[in-house]
Amino acid sequence: MNNIGICGAGLIGASWAIGFANAGFKCLVYDANQESIKNFEKTSNQLLLDLKILEPEIDVNQIKSNIILNCTINEICKDALLIQESIIEDLDAKQQIFRELDRLSSKNTILASSSSYLLISKISEYVEHKHRCINAHPALPPHVVPFVEVVGSNYTSNEIVRKAINLYKKANYAAIVVNKETEGFVLNRLQGALLNEAVRLHEGGYASMEDIDIALKHALGIRWAFMGPFEIMDLNAPEGIKDSFSRYKSGIQNLAREQNSVPEYSEEYLNKLENEQRKRLSYSERSNRIEKRNKMIASIRKLKLELGEAVSYTHLRAHET
Repeated sequence: MNNIGICGAGLIGASWAIGFANAGFKCLVYDANQESIKNFEKTSNQLLLDLKILEPEIDVNQIKSNIILNCTINEICKDALLIQESIIEDLDAKQQIFRELDRLSSKNTILASSSSYLLISKISEYVEHKHRCINAHPALPPHVVPFVEVVGSNYTSNEIVRKAINLYKKANYAAIVVNKETEGFVLNRLQGALLNEAVRLHEGGYASMEDIDIALKHALGIRWAFMGPFEIMDLNAPEGIKDSFSRYKSGIQNLAREQNSVPEYSEEYLNKLENEQRKRLSYSERSNRIEKRNKMIASIRKLKLELGEAVSYTHLRAHET
């Protein structure tokens, strides 16, 4: 068993396929929506251009040869180490597909959902073999931001989590374990806290969208590309992390007390956001900006690799699974 099943051929599924194929895995792709299958080649070609910036030496033809498109659901289940589900973010749809995947695949196959918010305990509620089901939530876009957070339910075996983490590492993903289920996992809880505060500041008239974005792009974001919050705090005071929190905790606590309200995200406010953003970036310019975003992310990741600041498992490849 050395295959990866990709269930869902949209942007996320295509990104997963390229990531695994680049690491030497054979990827079999299934999607019930033929339109997604038709668009897969165009989508994957663009993703490969992004990846080429990071790894100029990659063999695009070899990666493509490792991806088998337009498979049946039975075919992606046969001999699969892992099946990565990336269909629409709908609980009923995911529950249905997981029942099918569980019925058709080997009992040693890991069943992973890419869901951003739906918990695996809910997705696998009607699955017979719950012990092998996990959330494996990627960052966007997965082909140039190689990160995945793995979390199981109370039914998931520790062995499955361990096997999944090792598998993602062999595919060169920075893989973390979320020890217990929580909505949004780690990535979206951190991101959600920041987004909510950005909206509070903007809606309250404290700063413009432009200036809030600048504060992130040209200050916090530069540090966060190389350090997490705990390491930053460790370096912010002469005697380390305890010293830093001791110095700043009252200010941090006061901010937390002010930040406990939940933005409404009313239709009126969302329309305001849309109108302001379209003045900054027209619809016709969005595709170029997305392309540039992916290229910039790839360049930052390349720099991190050069500086020894990236999680890298390049010494591990598919044949070692």
